[in-house]
Amino acid sequence: AYVNEKHEGNKVIAFERANLLFIFNFNHEKSFPDYRVGIDRPGKYKIVLDTDAKEYGGHGRLNHNTDFFTDSQYQNDRPNSLLVYIPSRSAIVLAGVDSEK
Repeated sequence: AYVNEKHEGNKVIAFERANLLFIFNFNHEKSFPDYRVGIDRPGKYKIVLDTDAKEYGGHGRLNHNTDFFTDSQYQNDRPNSLLVYIPSRSAIVLAGVDSEK
């Protein structure tokens, strides 16, 4: 696994393993719209796990039909990045779909 982000102030941790991007927001009061997270592989990503989903007792603040596309902007020593909404006290896992090899 490669740890992409460890931000003590925001209380956000992100890491990638294989074709998955794990993002955790441990902040108890702050959600982050358009949070930029670095990633190695370019392409399209979809939510495959969301701890804020109602089926897990969450608030259902994320739209699972959203496509996340990378751009070639460097972030945290990764050649690509994408913008995500990270609700407070939640974790999301994104999987690459049609990612370039």
